[in-house]
Formats: sequence, C-alpha cells, structure tokens
Amino acid sequence: MTDVIPAFNVENQGTFLNTATFQELTDITTRHFIAVGGFIVPQAQQLFITENPGGAQGEYYVAQEYDIDTYASAKYQGVDAAKAKFGIGYFKSIKANRIGKEAEITWDMRYYNKRTEVMTAITSLPNYCPQRVELDLTHRFTFCTSSSYVNRDGDTVDVTTGTGNPLAYATNPLKFSSSTYSSRLSGDPLFSKGALELAQTMMTTEIMNNFGEKRVMQFNTIVTGPNATVVNAVRQLIRSMSDNTQTNSGVQNTHQNEYRHVILQNLATTAFGAPDSTKKNWWFVVAANAGLLGWQGYFINFEGVNLTPSTVGNGIDVHKDIWYYNVRQSYGIGVVTPRGLLASCPVS
Repeated sequence: MTDVIPAFNVENQGTFLNTATFQELTDITTRHFIAVGGFIVPQAQQLFITENPGGAQGEYYVAQEYDIDTYASAKYQGVDAAKAKFGIGYFKSIKANRIGKEAEITWDMRYYNKRTEVMTAITSLPNYCPQRVELDLTHRFTFCTSSSYVNRDGDTVDVTTGTGNPLAYATNPLKFSSSTYSSRLSGDPLFSKGALELAQTMMTTEIMNNFGEKRVMQFNTIVTGPNATVVNAVRQLIRSMSDNTQTNSGVQNTHQNEYRHVILQNLATTAFGAPDSTKKNWWFVVAANAGLLGWQGYFINFEGVNLTPSTVGNGIDVHKDIWYYNVRQSYGIGVVTPRGLLASCPVS
C-alpha cells in the first residue's frame, strides 16, 4: 500500500514564511520539491521605444509629435515664396506606476529550513517585475480595440493613443487635415499571404503626416500570440524559399526573411493573465524601433528593477526577528498615435 503523507495545511499557500504555515520546509519528511513550469521569456519590450529618464525628473513623461509639410511650392516672379508649414501634433502623457513584491521570513524559518533552494527561489524575487512588465506591455496589443481595461490590480488603465481612440482603429484623425487613416485591417482576416499583402497595401496608403501627405515607415515585425496555427503560418510564409501557396517549387517566395517574428505569450490572455481563446488568432505588423520610420510606442523606465535583500538596516524587524526582501520598479507605457502599426483581430 502506498503511504499517504497527510497535508499539514489544506491551502499550503501564504505570504508570511514561518514554520507553522510551511511545515513542509522544516518537518522530518524528506521531500523533493519541483517548480511548476517556467516563466515567460520577456519579448514585448523590444517592440517599444525605451527611455530611462532617471530620478528627479518628475513622474510624467510627455511624448509629442511635431510635423512639417512636404513639398516645395511654385515661386513666381516678384512674389514671396510660400512659407513652410510646421505644427505640433498629438501627444501622450505617460505616468509612472510603481510595482513591487516582498517576502517576510521569520528567524525560525531561516534557521530550521532544510530546503535552501526553495528559500532562495522565494527570497530572490527575480521574476516578479519583469513578468508584470511583459504582461502590461503585451496588453497594449491584447486590448488594442478598447479604450481602457481593468488590470489585475483592479485599476482602470487608459490604452488610448494621443488621438483619444483605441490603438486599432479604422478612422484615426490627422491634426491639420480632414483625412483619416486606418490601423486595423478591414474584416480582420486570419493570417495568410493574402492578408499580409492587404496589410502591405495599407502600408502605402494609410501612412500620412498630420497635413495628409504621404509618409513611409519601416514595417519590420510580425507580432502574434503562441497559437500554433498562426505561428506556423507566419513561419512558413517568411521562411520558405519558394512560394508556399504554389505547387511549383520554382516560384520564388518574395516574403522570405521580409519580417522578423515576435511571439507574445500573453497576447491571448485576460487582464488577469489567464488564457483568452477569443484573441488567439490576432496578429499585427509593426514598424518597431525604426527611429523616425517607426511607430511611437513608448516604455518609460522611471525606476529600474531593484532588489533589496533586506538583511541589514530597515530590512530587519529586530523585535520580531523577521527579515524582509523587496523588489520594486516604476514604469509607464504610452502610444502617441497608432501610425506604424496595423492590427487584425479575428474573433475565431
């Protein structure tokens, strides 16, 4: 008969590390602890422009467009030349938000603990901030059709661009023209060669300055979630040597190596980070980190990740013999305009 080890605590979870709550770390039983799965490797930040303003610079970062017109005008004899146009475009005010996590550990747990590797994993706190940053950055894509969402802390997050509209929107306004442009593919097609070429057509028709004049951007990245059907379709199209829609292997694949492919593991998730199958087929083409030829999505790192292994000074409660370990980070996210991003958001 197999021995059944009784549970000392039905929930076996908590935030205060002491021998009463987590007897498994100090009791007489020999146990082999196994971590449950691995963390997501952060990918989303590479899609954004990162700025590090540092301290004493205020808690807001304002990113704002400026614009000039494009073409010279006729210069008639004896008449002043036409004056160049200049304008201040849309802006986004990005506020710092602070995140953190901490662990508190009693003297008894530190002294009697038998599983140092488990204790190390708990007290090092290395993943909390990077994983939250990845979730929040990814959710700019996840909630691109909305003006706001309520995040896992219960806070309402404004995800509009400087135009006041969602990131994926069909009629984005221009500041000095009655024309509009779209950042969302008509009909929200599933990813395919034809759908990508629809997006490529939009790259030539939907990129304008605020005066309604044609501009160009360097669309260089396809963004998807981890759904195998979408991932494989993208990989097949941009990696095949021949056109994968043709039976003739001699037909050249004009899309080979045309884009890099970034997979966001949290794309098809709820605000809390749980799977959301309604967004599994979403995909985007982005002009990412291409300078003046790229989209203006910003990640402002006001305070880098900092871990306080609080075994000295204020990190110790000398009366209760408790050690505190803390990790903190402050950052903000904002998109000035959706120009430079094209989204397809099929529901099935």
